[in-house]
Amino acid sequence: MISLNELYTVTIEDVNIFGNGVCRIENTVVFVDKVLIGEICEIEIVRIYKSYAYGKVKRIIKKSEERAKIACSHFGNCGGCSFLHTTFENENRIKEKYVKDTFKKAKIEIDVEKICAPIECEYRNKIVLFFDGEGFGYKKEKTNEIVIHEKCILNEYVFDKIAKESAKLFKGKGVRAISIRKSTDDEITLCVITCEELSLVEYVSKITILVPEIRNIFYSVCSDKEIVLEKQKYIRIYGEGYIYDSLCDLRFRISPESFYQVNHLCAEKLYEKVVSLADLSKDSKCADLFCGTGTIGIICAKRTGSKVYGVEIVEKAIEDAKYNAELNAITNVRFEAQDASKFNEKVDTIIIDPPRKGLSKFMIDTLLRLNPQKIVYVSCNVDTLVRDIKVLTKEYVISSPVSIFNMFPKTSHVESVVCLRKE
Repeated sequence: MISLNELYTVTIEDVNIFGNGVCRIENTVVFVDKVLIGEICEIEIVRIYKSYAYGKVKRIIKKSEERAKIACSHFGNCGGCSFLHTTFENENRIKEKYVKDTFKKAKIEIDVEKICAPIECEYRNKIVLFFDGEGFGYKKEKTNEIVIHEKCILNEYVFDKIAKESAKLFKGKGVRAISIRKSTDDEITLCVITCEELSLVEYVSKITILVPEIRNIFYSVCSDKEIVLEKQKYIRIYGEGYIYDSLCDLRFRISPESFYQVNHLCAEKLYEKVVSLADLSKDSKCADLFCGTGTIGIICAKRTGSKVYGVEIVEKAIEDAKYNAELNAITNVRFEAQDASKFNEKVDTIIIDPPRKGLSKFMIDTLLRLNPQKIVYVSCNVDTLVRDIKVLTKEYVISSPVSIFNMFPKTSHVESVVCLRKE
């Protein structure tokens, strides 16, 4: 029987989406942090559960050729990255295999297109950093411990500069976090979240001189234990309140409450695939549910001339979506602020891009009630995607390969899109 704190020599058989190696000791599955397939390691068993255990690497006896030099000293402590220890090509193979295996476990037969991964680092156009009174950083995985860093390889340099200068200006004050978003026009929106009301006049005057790219600053007070960014009430204290971004040859206005993809290059590739799978014509009627600032719906309306309905529960996002349609002189799209599950127009195609938790039972019932000929499902969580497809395929068939997009390089996340047709 496997024993706690004992040392074992193991060969790593597989790697999961979290970057953990998988091996077996005496028929017990053991997960080992940050190792690769084929590596021979000496590990110490640190936790034992009923059906599996966790091991900690003491030394790597034989390294994989796919092992890469780790570019961040916080790797393994900060909860942000899962794949700094391997090549980008191998990370993409791991994510591709994960998508295939998840569908296979659910006994759903699919074809998978080669993963799309146009950029490796410095891709994030939005980040949230937490403050511990001394510096800004990310939270350690599954804890509230903040890991302070001065440079993150996923972010552009200006983000790290804002965090560094803000830490100096905020030292000792009741600030909890900052959210930073940057557009293709090099415009920045900065949101400051505090635990109590603070005067930010001095901060605004100084940070806007130090970082002139900042166009807007918002302020929000949150005394709750957990910060839910989407539920914050933001007060504009500097600037017009918006930034502008170019995507797929169109222009979009973005407010701080609005959802917008964090990886610009990969988002363009993803949206091109969505347009292709939707295969709309001028006679088509399409619904873009969970539409955010209206990106997918507006692109489809512009490219195809079809009638498009956009639905989003966040009213500020719908304000942006309506403005974005006018900005791009598009008249064949209509946006409404409502719960997507209450949408009731007759359409032949539905594009759906839900949050990580996937579709609620009520939302799936809504799709089946609306009975479109085609559903294009965009997902940032393959587990909930597979769960939902398993229900939808009682009345629909999978009519395209699953296209995979590495929207979040170095992390455990991956984006995918698939088309379903009425059986």
